[in-house]
Amino acid sequence: MMPLSHAINSEIAKATGISRLAGFHLGNIAIHICSVILVYFLFCLLLGRWGRAATGEMQDLHYSHQAFAAALIFAIHPIAGAAVNYIAARDLLLMVFFFLASILVYFRMRAQGDTVWGWFMSLLLLILAILSKQVAIMGFALIFLFEWVLVESKLWNWKLWGRTLLFAAPTAAYFLLRSLWLVGQHTAGLRTTNGFTYPLTMLDAHLFYYFRNFVWPFEMRALAKVNMLESILEPSALAGLLFIISTLVIAWIFRKRQPVITFAVPAYWLLFSLTSSIFPFGYVVTDYRQYLPLVFLSLTVTLLVFSSGRKRFSLIFLSGLVLYFSLSSYVINKNWKTEESFWGQSVKYGAVALAHNNYGLSIAGKDPDLAEYHYLEALHQSPYHIYANINLGLLYIKQGKNDEGLKILYKITRLNPDWALAHYWLAYGLKSVDRTEEALRETQLAADLDPRSLEYQYEAARALQNDGQYAEAVPYLERIIDLNPEYKLAEFMLGFIRQKSGQSQQAIELYNRFLQRNPRHIQGHFNLAYELMEQGDCRAAVDHFKTVLELKPEYREVHSYLSRCYRSLGKNDLAMEHASLYQSKQ
Repeated sequence: MMPLSHAINSEIAKATGISRLAGFHLGNIAIHICSVILVYFLFCLLLGRWGRAATGEMQDLHYSHQAFAAALIFAIHPIAGAAVNYIAARDLLLMVFFFLASILVYFRMRAQGDTVWGWFMSLLLLILAILSKQVAIMGFALIFLFEWVLVESKLWNWKLWGRTLLFAAPTAAYFLLRSLWLVGQHTAGLRTTNGFTYPLTMLDAHLFYYFRNFVWPFEMRALAKVNMLESILEPSALAGLLFIISTLVIAWIFRKRQPVITFAVPAYWLLFSLTSSIFPFGYVVTDYRQYLPLVFLSLTVTLLVFSSGRKRFSLIFLSGLVLYFSLSSYVINKNWKTEESFWGQSVKYGAVALAHNNYGLSIAGKDPDLAEYHYLEALHQSPYHIYANINLGLLYIKQGKNDEGLKILYKITRLNPDWALAHYWLAYGLKSVDRTEEALRETQLAADLDPRSLEYQYEAARALQNDGQYAEAVPYLERIIDLNPEYKLAEFMLGFIRQKSGQSQQAIELYNRFLQRNPRHIQGHFNLAYELMEQGDCRAAVDHFKTVLELKPEYREVHSYLSRCYRSLGKNDLAMEHASLYQSKQ
């Protein structure tokens, strides 16, 4: 669903004349707003149908007021901003929208009575949620929790299990599809850990990172550094375990007075479980993972405040909370303006090696000494970090420390001999110090190791062509054209090689295809016109020579060839005119 959504977004941006980047941001904001609206209606339904009637001072507050306050917290909290600002989090935004729509349809159906249409829509929306991001496979567990806690179905009631199994069907279909078609997908993000290291670390992270981000969001950051825990006896692990258990116990205590809280608290933990429990993801903590659980955390906090029974206090406190989260969102969102501000926030509060590398990369142009410090910090955390080593090596070369820089780049290729990236940047470093023969070999090696990289193929072809090795450049250009004929100047370059080797018809075809997509490419028109002239088709050549003059009137040589073409066509007056223009411009 994400690539489909981005494709639609791109077309809308093109049609409206705005940039693709702005279009993606507007798309993310629009999806989030739609999710907020669904959250409001979902909360209204939960509180109106399964909430307890207000008493005392709260009697004149309609349940929709509580729903509005909770939805507003979800709307403006910086955790939501982390998902909205991150263009690649479109999959998460879409998943949350479809997931909320699915459970809203189901909950409304349970309040008004089962219908075939209700079942169809709720399951269809859940399928769309799963196709957006796999976290939605937990939908069946949320339905079980809803039926057990709010509908109060007994555990031995077959209808409870029947409804749960029906909602488990899309999840089962997902795993079936994965086994038959998506084999080996989505495994790169998982990390290898020993024993209970990851779940123990998650106990710490839920309290001291995720919940802290909700209460004090000013230290939210990408690629945060988290200490991996090895024992349940670690104080932070025990505190995290106690926090989770206590929230569930408190929720159970509220089951009579506030059954929606009893549902919302375990729902929060349930929706967090897939990405922050026992499954060892490569990035231990990520701010936007809390986006979906934030729905029920916002509801829980709002209901707890209103449960005080004091209307004025509740309204003032929640208004202050909304203002606080609004201001914190404004502050945190400013970090997304540039790469420097974004990664600067990360390294300021503690981040992994990649964040230090990225921050160094963002400031290398204006502060190379500080960039070097962060590259070295990245290598202190991870000595064999390939990107930090490459960037440090290139920085040294740029500073004139050629031997030191190349030593690092060569070390990386020895450690990663089959990784095209290492050879590609070694070639770049070698070319920077004019060691062109070695650079050419490394460029070819990078392209051969990763034949689907258009960039590597293109650089190899260009380097070979510049070295006069036209025949050797052909396979790289053909790979590019097979994958994407519109990539840069690939068709033009191959047309030039065909032209140089006397394969006129192939050269003409390649030039024509290239010019269909690049009608203002001056050299493309000139080369095509020249080849047409050489093949005796001066009538067609004249049109392209004229186009060259329209695009570049000072291109003097064109007049000489136009004179030649007009003489061949018997138009001697025009031939003399262009011959005179050619002479006058000498």
